[in-house]
Amino acid sequence: MKFHSTDNVRLVIPKAALLTVFDECDGFTQDETGGRVIGTYQEHKDKLEIRVTGIIEAGPQARRSAVSFFQDGKYQEQVFRKIEDQHREIEHLGNWHTHHVNGLQHLSGGDIETYHRNVNHRNHNTSFFYAMLVTTKHRSSDPLRRYTVKHYVFRRGDKQIYELHGRQVEIVDAPLVWPQDAALDNKRANSAGRDLGANPDRVYDNEILSEFFRGVRPFSNAKLGMYWRGPLELLDGSKVEVVLLEDSAAARPTYTVTLREPPAVLKNMAEEIATAEFPSARAALITTERRCNRALYMEHGGKHRVDVSA
Repeated sequence: MKFHSTDNVRLVIPKAALLTVFDECDGFTQDETGGRVIGTYQEHKDKLEIRVTGIIEAGPQARRSAVSFFQDGKYQEQVFRKIEDQHREIEHLGNWHTHHVNGLQHLSGGDIETYHRNVNHRNHNTSFFYAMLVTTKHRSSDPLRRYTVKHYVFRRGDKQIYELHGRQVEIVDAPLVWPQDAALDNKRANSAGRDLGANPDRVYDNEILSEFFRGVRPFSNAKLGMYWRGPLELLDGSKVEVVLLEDSAAARPTYTVTLREPPAVLKNMAEEIATAEFPSARAALITTERRCNRALYMEHGGKHRVDVSA
């Protein structure tokens, strides 16, 4: 299949959208995954600007394998309608999914057939369909360079498929939209099937983490269960990527923390903290932050000070 170039399409996508997609990919190392892409667009004659403003995850009833992926459309539609109620300008722009588990570097024949059918469907609101494809995973300390991502556009009544290139894609700092609805927040944070409202301690964890550790966001999938992931900002202005995992097998959940690719000064501490269990997510993250900061402090001169109060 030949993919064509076009100078008539521009894509604007937030870093937060890419990080959300890549975090989801990290949770699935053998199966495809994906979701919906929402946002706004401007069209003038043959010129098109697509602005991504949100990502809707696959949903709790999504089905996955190494070569196929089927989304939970009922869940996604519920989320989309809630967002639409609060942001009337929002449209369903298209879908994203990943091939990083099977090595395929472009859209498959099945993908192409489905997207052509979608863009030409009488109920599709826009004259285009945007498809984001995640391909190769990379070892990188930069969260935005963890994966190769490709962007495609399908146009109504047009059999050609257009692949966008770097000059046509602008990555910006902007928040993502999500419905202000407690029931949906609970469902989003617990797509593996657990009820957030039934666990007051987890609710408190979410409140604390969202207030004081805003870069660390909740996720859930069938393999890992409930977890949080994101950058932890330290006292010297540096950041370290943390993964906070909940183990709910016991009557009362426990939590463990892993630091991804920590700097040399934090490696010993990271090995120690990885073996510890905590009674709550907030205790795990607060303790990790304090121990990271203490390690940095000692490295930068604190170890040479004498405690005269002893």
